[in-house]
Amino acid sequence: MSLLVGAAVVLLLVAAGWWPMRRLGAGIAGPGLVERAALALALGAAATGLAQVLVSACGRPATAWVPAGLAALSLLLCRLAPAPEWPAADELPATPLPRLLMLLLVLVALVSVGAAVGTPFSADGVRIWAAKARDLAASGASEAPSLHDPDRFGVHRRYPLLVPALLAPVFAWSGPEAAAGPKLVLAALNLALLGVASGLLRRRGPLGLALLAALAAAPLLAGLEVRESAVSGGYADSTDALFLLLVVAGLLRLRSAGQPGRTVAFLALAGAALISTKLEGAVELLVVLTAALLAGGPRVRVLAAAALALLLAAPTFVIQAGVVGGESGFDPALLRDGPALVARALPVAAGLAGAALDASSFALLPLLLIAVLLRRTPAPAAPAQREARALALWMLAGALAFMAVAYLTTGMIPSRHIHTSAHRLVWHWLPALTLLAAQVSAAPARAEDRSVRVAA
Repeated sequence: MSLLVGAAVVLLLVAAGWWPMRRLGAGIAGPGLVERAALALALGAAATGLAQVLVSACGRPATAWVPAGLAALSLLLCRLAPAPEWPAADELPATPLPRLLMLLLVLVALVSVGAAVGTPFSADGVRIWAAKARDLAASGASEAPSLHDPDRFGVHRRYPLLVPALLAPVFAWSGPEAAAGPKLVLAALNLALLGVASGLLRRRGPLGLALLAALAAAPLLAGLEVRESAVSGGYADSTDALFLLLVVAGLLRLRSAGQPGRTVAFLALAGAALISTKLEGAVELLVVLTAALLAGGPRVRVLAAAALALLLAAPTFVIQAGVVGGESGFDPALLRDGPALVARALPVAAGLAGAALDASSFALLPLLLIAVLLRRTPAPAAPAQREARALALWMLAGALAFMAVAYLTTGMIPSRHIHTSAHRLVWHWLPALTLLAAQVSAAPARAEDRSVRVAA
């Protein structure tokens, strides 16, 4: 029963995102039906999750009425207000998927979904995400015990609620002890990340296909023993990585002459969802938008997208402001303690390097990305390539600075904290950096040809 309910919720999210995918996602959605469904699922999860958080902030439980209503509205708009086609010259042609790569993607899908629904919640999945989802299914955020009862929930009360709000209808329909259905929703978001990446990377030539294969081979996508991975632990990290990938994909398209207003709306929706998914999401969005401005992105459009994202995420901030204070895992005062910083700096640097190069989590994908991003851009380089490389390097610097500060100020032993969380924090950035690496290394003629056509 729980599994059928989870499947129904996934279908509702795909339906809810179908019109936004057609309206906002042209040039980002892949050419295949599965890739378009993946982007629809991502956008449907963003819109539905934000609406559920708003409903919860108003004191109402997060039930199936919101995803069902948005799904019906989306399908109605597809009929009454179909999105006009964007200029074909605004898109790069997609490379067909080789059979071995297609087999790999199917295998990852089967293994990850089977592993997810076949295991109970563990780690933060049971302590945070499932617990909050059960509360939201029964009451609004103002009454949820996990947000307001100090004796029941001592940590992570201020974690954003988008993912629990997406899981709540499954618990509402199939009972508080459900596991397979809610984990199927998480597994679907995990696969949406891979589907969106496929649609984007297939337009970046042979290296794009190679990077897609490397991304799909990451054990964190499907493993059960990768220190409680996205699959086994029931975490929301792949959802965070999905929205961060959408933000970067939107930024790459922001200079397009086609429909900049739609791209700003796409960026705002993805950015608000990122803020509302994990505590790190707000910092990650700040890092990426700052990197875009430093890389020469269109300032007015970037700032407009940021302002709209903050507006859409306002219910998340309202809920966080009303939450009972809990234990803090970080102490910013440590940044003023010189001897402590010196003592922690080397272990933190070594720990982060080890996490990034951990083949059991990432199949050496970070090594490949670093090699691509640090090599010289082939000449003649299109402006889009130069901007993508600058964006990637600024993003990489911002991500490293953020993680270094987080672990330098941790209340735990730094090595222990890095061991339990850094692999998931690194995962947030890898799909987006993979897209940028493929953009940087696209064949110069193809990239230049696209720039000329868009400018025309």
